[in-house]
Amino acid sequence: MASIDELISGSPLEDYFNEEIKDRVRIGSYVEGSRIRLPDGVLFLMDGTVSFTYSDREGIPYQVVIARSFNSIGELHYYHDRVISDIFALEDSTLLEVPLNVFRKLEENRDFLIFMLRKVNENLLSLADKMARRNTYKLENYLAYIILTDQLKGRYYYKSMTALAAVFNVSRRNLYYAADSLIDQKLIGKGKGYFEILNEPALREMI
Repeated sequence: MASIDELISGSPLEDYFNEEIKDRVRIGSYVEGSRIRLPDGVLFLMDGTVSFTYSDREGIPYQVVIARSFNSIGELHYYHDRVISDIFALEDSTLLEVPLNVFRKLEENRDFLIFMLRKVNENLLSLADKMARRNTYKLENYLAYIILTDQLKGRYYYKSMTALAAVFNVSRRNLYYAADSLIDQKLIGKGKGYFEILNEPALREMI
């Protein structure tokens, strides 16, 4: 396993992690398919790809997010009271787990606070863009958009069609109709827990 110094070398965190901070954060290594616990703090994805779900306070999911390195997970929960759940490693991934008290210590550095607020804005804009497209695209086109945007090596992974329908705020029947339409056009294939891109140029024409 890489050391803290090796992980943060060349990353945006290198300028903010002093020896005290390095001693108080934890490295988490997760193999593909592992469930990741969200600590009372923030995760920094240093390597790999993970998915997680935003839910409302009643636990109803409304957006699945694919995070790739380098990215942060949990800061919207901290800054904007967003509920985050179902964090999974889509491939072997390495994360830095920063406890909340350590994160607050980092925020005393004005430059780090500005860096995090910019990261928050980036993630909020991405979330808002997906939700806006969901409200304006036809379901078939939105599914094509999500598959293309959140693919990993040509595949889009999802927990279940029921969970995906809940995130899209549609019935499972309508989601199956949309997916079957893309499958019938030979744009995508379907495996257990994933869609596979078969014709990327044609999918892009739909968005």
